[in-house]
Amino acid sequence: MSDALSVDRGDGIQVWRMGLAPVNAINDDLLDSFDEALADATKDASIAAVVLSSDLRVFSAGADAKWMAKTASRLTPAGLLEEFNVTMDRFRDVCLRIRRAPFLVVAAVQGHALAGGLELAAACDLRFCAVDDSVQLGVPEMDLFGVLPSGGGGAQYLARLMGPSRALDFILSGKPITPQRAFDLGLVDRLLERADVLDVAVSFATEVASKASRIGVSAAKSSIFGGEELPLASALALDRAVHWDAMRRGNFLSGVEGFIARFGSDSA
Repeated sequence: MSDALSVDRGDGIQVWRMGLAPVNAINDDLLDSFDEALADATKDASIAAVVLSSDLRVFSAGADAKWMAKTASRLTPAGLLEEFNVTMDRFRDVCLRIRRAPFLVVAAVQGHALAGGLELAAACDLRFCAVDDSVQLGVPEMDLFGVLPSGGGGAQYLARLMGPSRALDFILSGKPITPQRAFDLGLVDRLLERADVLDVAVSFATEVASKASRIGVSAAKSSIFGGEELPLASALALDRAVHWDAMRRGNFLSGVEGFIARFGSDSA
């Protein structure tokens, strides 16, 4: 697609590799690439999972500091604020589209994920991270600018992952944490050796795609992420609707045939 984001295809999956040197800054080039990748993968019903990774030493370090400096010099800091909000509105939309995508999105985090970079990882469905104390995960916006990290909606994703009180403490402190601490707080789902992060994420995504296909993955995401925003009774109704639709259209019937062939005779 571009230097900012390359797309490789596997068996029912895609691997998206960010490569916008030096730090995969959240700017128009990267957002344009995400727009295109999301649209293409959504149109392709064979894609059930995506792994988002980085070809750089960092996952992403957030806003483009050089762009901010040039824009502030050209338009004054007040003008920068207006320009910055336009970019962040695009970023927020990309993060929401990732969360609502009909396919699984796994962030393979092998290096620093800071500011908007952590927001991007938090918007993904799962996060596999290098168990390395030199890797920093953080939202330093409060320390740097006195504001919450919400250019990509990060405050909302972090609160849903960590719980409101822990997310508030994390955001207000503005200090980065280690992957182990992030795992303990619920921000990271799996800790792996750095060299294994991408391979394990791809293997997991491929296995999920093989078992569930897009229909099964989409149903699971709709039920879990959609249900958490509803009262319990409404969430159960949503769960039932997507469950039965997925059974009707997905791999359930073929799975039943295999299940009966494997175990049916033992129960007769």
